[in-house]
Amino acid sequence: SVGAHGMSGLAARTRPIWSAAVFALVAGVGLLLPAAPAGPRGFELLGPWGPVLAGAALVFALWGRLIPASLLLPVGAVGAALPVLRLAQLDAPAAGGFWWLFWGFLMTMLTAVGRVSLQPRDLEEPLWVQRLRRTLPPLSVPIALLLLWQAPVVAFQVPKGIFPGVGAVIASLGESYPVLLSDSYVTFVKEVLLGFVLGLVGGFAAGVAIAGSSFLQRGFLPLAAAFGAVPIVGLAPVLGRAFGVDWESKAAVVVIVTFCPVVLNTVQGLTLVDPLKLELLKAYAARPRDIFLKLRVPNALPYLFNAMKLAAVLSVISVIVAEFLIPGPPEGLGQRISLSARRGAFDLVFAAIAVSSVISILFYGGLSALERWLTGWHPSFREDGA
Repeated sequence: SVGAHGMSGLAARTRPIWSAAVFALVAGVGLLLPAAPAGPRGFELLGPWGPVLAGAALVFALWGRLIPASLLLPVGAVGAALPVLRLAQLDAPAAGGFWWLFWGFLMTMLTAVGRVSLQPRDLEEPLWVQRLRRTLPPLSVPIALLLLWQAPVVAFQVPKGIFPGVGAVIASLGESYPVLLSDSYVTFVKEVLLGFVLGLVGGFAAGVAIAGSSFLQRGFLPLAAAFGAVPIVGLAPVLGRAFGVDWESKAAVVVIVTFCPVVLNTVQGLTLVDPLKLELLKAYAARPRDIFLKLRVPNALPYLFNAMKLAAVLSVISVIVAEFLIPGPPEGLGQRISLSARRGAFDLVFAAIAVSSVISILFYGGLSALERWLTGWHPSFREDGA
């Protein structure tokens, strides 16, 4: 059965990617059709690059092996982006040839990535092949989303004041980066980071106290769960009245958003220990402090990091909403989004959203790296091949 599986896996790796080949032919047809009304045909719009990209896409799709299939990612991305860029230079609406080119190259890329990532795995695969499988899908998704964003804006000539394209957002980032950096400092250092640290420390301390008292577990824990369900829309105005309209009220929102999941997960991690390990330590006359530090705290770390990652996402969302609901000084990314939207500067709105998303991803990624470093012994990482 192992030999049959190996032969089927080998066949899957070497047979042509017929769907990608069909889409490469679709892109080839687009070269012959008008790309704009009363404008150039596809091959005139792309120049010599059009036939080269379509031909390379067809050859790689028919070849079907891992490296050619992986090369369809840059070939398809460039092939889909090139007509968008050239049509934007013409400042003309799109015709049928443009869409044949765009969808042909884009779907060629996506179907090839699907082959690489979803085909049966070989247990004797080299490490670089495994990394390639893990890298291609997350790399292709943002590329496809950016192309799907920019293409309709260019093809239908949507004004920047209604819906900006990727190019307008990038230009706004370049023009407004000093203001956005200042807003990011207020939002992520003064509000998110400070509130997150305070909520984490307070939540862990409260969780330790609750885990050591059955009375607090029955009395306080349900209240913490209920308080964590209070919507920020109702909580933010109250905190704004209590702490003022400056950054302190937004940081208080983050403290509450972080505190509740940290308390609940800390209590669960400290109490749900393996009874056999607990009895073994007691049999060796371990002191309560040693049991806490050597058994309960390591057992609680995976639970704690789950709460921290959840709080990291919720805190960013909550602080942006709080900046909308507690209008104060014109600083912070939430305030920048609100003020720019009122002025119709939607390119700056999307630029602020992009900055917020990047910093949020870095925040979450830092917590994930710290989790892997501190809890690499956990079965979830061992089963992942880490």
